[in-house]
Amino acid sequence: MKIRLAGGVVASDLCVWVPRSSGPARVVDESAMPPGAAVALGPAAATDEEVRCAVAELTRLVKAGGVVAAGAGVDLGSGFRSARLAGARGDQRDAVLAALRVLGVEDTHRLGDRAGFLVALFGPAVTKRVGAAAEEAIREGRWAAVHLASAASDVLGPEQVERVLELRAPEGVDLTPAGPPSALAQHLRQVLEPVTRPRRPALILDLWERVLEHHAGLARRERRLATQSRRDRVDDLRARRRHDDDELILWRLRAWLGDQEPSLADAARWVPPDDYWYDLFGRLLQDALAATALLRTAVAVADHGFDEGLARSAPVIRAAHAQPYRVEGRTRPVPGLAGLPARPGVYIRDIDRRLTGDRPRDTTLEAYVRARLARARDYALAIIETAERLFAESTAFRRETLRPWARADLRSWREGAGYGSARPPDEWGGIPPWTGPLLGDEEQLFRRLAAAPEASPADVEVVGDLLWYAELIDALAALYGHDAARATPGTGAPWFDHDPPPPEPEPLSPRLDSIRLAVSSAAQLVALGGTPPKGVRTWTDFTTGLMAATAITEALTGEFAVPAALAALDGTIVPGTGARFRVARNARTLAEWSDYMGNCIAGPYYRDNAQAGWCVLAGLYDKDGILLLNAELSPRRPAVRGWQVTEIAARFNATPEWTLERRFRDWVATLPGVIAATAEEPQDESPPEPSGRRRPRPRLVEEVGPALETLAERAWRDGVDAEVIGVFAALARTPPDAALVRLRRMGPDQLADACRRALDDGAVDLDRLWAATGVRPLRTAIESPDPALRQHVDRLAPLLGDPPFPKSLHRLVKRPAIADAHALDLMARRTRRAIGLLASRDDAVIARAVSRRATEPLLCALTVTITCRSPAIALTPVAPPRTVTVPGHPATDLSDENGPWQHALPIARELGADTEAFWDRIAEHGLRVPASWLGPGGWTALWSRARRPAPRRRMGE
Repeated sequence: MKIRLAGGVVASDLCVWVPRSSGPARVVDESAMPPGAAVALGPAAATDEEVRCAVAELTRLVKAGGVVAAGAGVDLGSGFRSARLAGARGDQRDAVLAALRVLGVEDTHRLGDRAGFLVALFGPAVTKRVGAAAEEAIREGRWAAVHLASAASDVLGPEQVERVLELRAPEGVDLTPAGPPSALAQHLRQVLEPVTRPRRPALILDLWERVLEHHAGLARRERRLATQSRRDRVDDLRARRRHDDDELILWRLRAWLGDQEPSLADAARWVPPDDYWYDLFGRLLQDALAATALLRTAVAVADHGFDEGLARSAPVIRAAHAQPYRVEGRTRPVPGLAGLPARPGVYIRDIDRRLTGDRPRDTTLEAYVRARLARARDYALAIIETAERLFAESTAFRRETLRPWARADLRSWREGAGYGSARPPDEWGGIPPWTGPLLGDEEQLFRRLAAAPEASPADVEVVGDLLWYAELIDALAALYGHDAARATPGTGAPWFDHDPPPPEPEPLSPRLDSIRLAVSSAAQLVALGGTPPKGVRTWTDFTTGLMAATAITEALTGEFAVPAALAALDGTIVPGTGARFRVARNARTLAEWSDYMGNCIAGPYYRDNAQAGWCVLAGLYDKDGILLLNAELSPRRPAVRGWQVTEIAARFNATPEWTLERRFRDWVATLPGVIAATAEEPQDESPPEPSGRRRPRPRLVEEVGPALETLAERAWRDGVDAEVIGVFAALARTPPDAALVRLRRMGPDQLADACRRALDDGAVDLDRLWAATGVRPLRTAIESPDPALRQHVDRLAPLLGDPPFPKSLHRLVKRPAIADAHALDLMARRTRRAIGLLASRDDAVIARAVSRRATEPLLCALTVTITCRSPAIALTPVAPPRTVTVPGHPATDLSDENGPWQHALPIARELGADTEAFWDRIAEHGLRVPASWLGPGGWTALWSRARRPAPRRRMGE
C-alpha cells in the first residue's frame, strides 16, 4: 500500500496512523482523509503499544503547534515520525517553524540533523552565524524575528538575515500573528525582487519599526484608558452638577429676598447680577484646570508607573489646587444622586493634601489616588458640556460683564502646568466665536506674542484666550492615545474632537496591523500595476510610490458578470455551516477582501476572469460578519452541469477548516448550471435581428436618469423645507448646507452621540427628529407611478439601502438632484438606526422623551425594537409571554394586520431590529419596554399619552 505524503513523498514501506476517539486507526485509503491531515509514520511491524505512544505524541504536537507542525517530521519515538498527507499547503519552513515553537531549542534534535532544519528555514545559503543567531532568537522566544527572517531569506543574503534575526519586540507583541512564513515569503519576493539588493534590508527593518510604532500606539491607548473606570458616570455627574448649580442659585435668591424662601414668581422676577456670571465662569475655569490636572496625572501614571507618574504630576496638581476660585463642590451626599463630588477640585484638593502630608506612599495611597484618577474622563466630558452651554448662553449678551474675568492672567497655573507641545501659545488664535466677544478689541494671543517677542507667554496670556479650554480637550485626547485633539472648524462646539476616528482607509491602502498585512497589501499593489519607486529608504515612502500608479485606480473599477443563479444566492446561509455566502460583484469588493485576508484575490488574474464571466469569486462570512475564506467558483464543462470550487483558502492562504470546506464544496456542486436561454426578456412582434449580433443591454443611467432626476427634484421641493434641514443641521452643529456632509462622515457611535447631545441640549425634540427622518425624497421618487421608472424599480432598489452600489447606480447617484435626495434618505435611515441604538442602550434622553410623550407609531416602533433586541438593560413586561393582546385604552392586538404593531415592524427594522425574531421574543418574554420609560400609571399612562392626537407637521411619518 502506497500513501502519498506532503512534499511529493510516497511512503511505500511504511504505514501511517491517525488518532481516533477509539484509539489509533491505520490509514488504508488516503482519499477518505482530509488533505494534509497529520499522521504518525512508522514501521508496519510496530506493536500496538508503540503505535499508541506515537499517536499520543502526535496528538500533543498538533494540539500545541497545529496540524502544520506535523509536517516537520518530528521524532515521535519507536521509529515513528510525524508527517502530513498529500494536499498540505505551504512548504517545509512552515512546518519546521511551527514545530520549533513547540519543541524549543532543547528538543531540536527531534527534527533530525541541525543543518537540515536550518536549510528548511533559511535556504541552502545558510551560514553558521545565521544558525547561531536563529538559536539565540528561538531561545529568547523572539518568534516574530525568526518568522520574518525565514520569509525574507528568499530576498536577503545571509548577513542581512542576521540583522533581521537580531530584531526585538516588546513582550506580548506579535508582529506576525497569523499565516505561514511561506505566504509571507511569496509576497516579499513579489514586492522586493524589483528592488536592488542593498536597499531591501533597509525597507524590511523600517517596516518592522513602523509596525512596532503602530502597536505601541494601540498599547499606549489601552494602557491609559485602563486608568479610568469602566462604568460611565457622566450622566450621574450631570445631575450632581445641575443640583449643585441649582443650590447656588437658590442661595442667591434667598439672599436677595432676605433669607425668605423664594416662590416661583420670585424666581421669575429675579435677574442674575453681574457677579453671578463672573462667579459662574470662575468655577468653570477652576473645574477645567482641575480636570486637566487629573487627566495629565492619569496619563503620567499609565506611562511611567504610579510613583514616577505622581512625582511628575505633583506641580500640576499643586497649580490646580492653588487657583483662586475655591468653590470646589460639596461632598455631602444628596438623596437620589450619586455620591461623586460635583466638581473635580475636591479630588485635586484631596490628592494634594495626601502628597504634601507625612503619610507613607504605600499601596493605600496608591488605591486612594487611583480611585480619584479613575473619574478624570467623566469630569472632563461633563465640564466640556458645561463650557459649551455657558458660552452659548452668555458671551453673546454679557460681553462687558465677562471682560474682567476674561482679562485675568493664568500665571499661577502656568508655573506648575506649563504649556503643552501640541498647542504652542505663539500659534494659538483662539476660538473666534467665543474669544472674539470675550477679548473685544484685544488681538489674538499669537499676535500679541509676536508684538512682544521679549515677553513670556504666561505674562501675555489671559483667560479669555481660552487656550486652557483647548488644553483640557488635548489632555482628554492624550488619555485616548492621541497627541492632541483634532480641530473640527465649522462644526460647532466644542470645536475639537478628543477621540477622532481614523480616516476610512481606501481599499488596498497600506496597513500596519502586522508585518504580514503590510507586505500582502504592498504585494497586491504590485500585482495591480504599482511600480516600486526608486531611491526611497522608508516603507511609508515605498508604499506611497506604489499607490501613486494610475493602474491602481483603474483596477478598482469595473463590474463582474455574475450569473443570475449565483447572484440570487448572494447572502444565503450555506447549509450545515452557519456561514453566509457572498458574491463579489466588482473589483472594489475584491480589494476589501484582499486587504483583510492578505491574499491575491484582487490581482489581475482573478479580476479579469471575473469581469469576463469565466469564474465567480465568493467569500464566506461567519455570524459576526468576519470573512472566513475566499473561493473561486468555475462552471463545469459543459456549463449546464453546474459549478465547482477550483480554489479555496482561508486568511493568509491557510487551509480552511476541513468540515466547512467539505460542506461548502458539496453545496456548490448542487448549484444549477448556466443554461443558454433564447431570450431573457419577453419577445415582441418585431422582426428578428440579424444573427451574430446581440441586442444592446439597456443603459440604466441614460434611460432612467432624466426621469428620476425630475421626480427627485419634485419630491425635494414638496417634502423638504427649512424645518427638515434645520433638524439635521442641529445634529451636525453646522450650517444647513454642510449638515449632510458632516453627518455622513460620522460612524454609528458618533451619530448616536450627536443625536443624544441634540436631544439633551433641546436643539431638537424626539418628535421633530422622528418626523424629519421620515422625509425620503429619493424613495418618493423611485416609488412614484411614473412609467419611465416602473420597469426599473428592482434595479433601483439598492439606492434605498446603504452603499456601495453597482457602477451603473453609482453613476446615477452622482447627478446633482439625485445626489441630494440620496444623501437625505441615507442620513434619515442612519439617524433612525442611531435612535434605535440609544433606545437599546437605555439612554436617558430617549427615556425622558418617551415618558413625556411619544407618538403612537414611534412608541410602537421603539417597543418592537426593544423586544426584538432584548438588550441587557432593566426591562418591564407590557404583555405576558405568548399573549397577543396589549393592555391600554384602547387595547391592541399584536397580530392585527391593520393594527399599530404590524405597521411598526418595517419601522423597527429601520431602527436596527431583527423583526424575524419578534414572535420568538413574544413567546419567550412577552412584549417589553425599558423600565425607565414608565412613570406613574405605568404602561397604561404611557400608551394613553401616545394615543393623543399629535400636532400637525409637514414632515414625514
